[in-house]
Amino acid sequence: MKCIRCGTCVKICPVNAINFNPIINERPIVDIKKCILCELCASHCPVDAIPILCTLPKRELKYKSISVNRDLCIGCGLCVDACKIALKGKNAIYLEKGLAYVNEEMCIGCGACATTCPTDCIRVVKYYSSERIKAEEVVIIP
Repeated sequence: MKCIRCGTCVKICPVNAINFNPIINERPIVDIKKCILCELCASHCPVDAIPILCTLPKRELKYKSISVNRDLCIGCGLCVDACKIALKGKNAIYLEKGLAYVNEEMCIGCGACATTCPTDCIRVVKYYSSERIKAEEVVIIP
């Protein structure tokens, strides 16, 4: 499946080997000199756009939560544009009276909206389970 430009790989990379500016880049850019081949980016990709080659199992998303701090929202609409790309024309995030709101039923928890937000007013929390470690994992995308 093709990259939906959500930025999850950037947030999860432990060595900051992945860079992505959703406004100017078509997809994330990997600095192979920094990459340690841990495959965390692949195991957390919400659409399996990065193949897992050998070390980690695919993470199963158990639960997600998304919130918008409307005191910080400037109503720029970048989150809406990012969501439309991620959901291929549909969107779970929308502007109402100049502020961002989320339809949680439509949200897939990819974090594209949080990645593009210039004020960091959107927070996505993802709870994963992993057979490999037999525990719950939490990933927070501020």
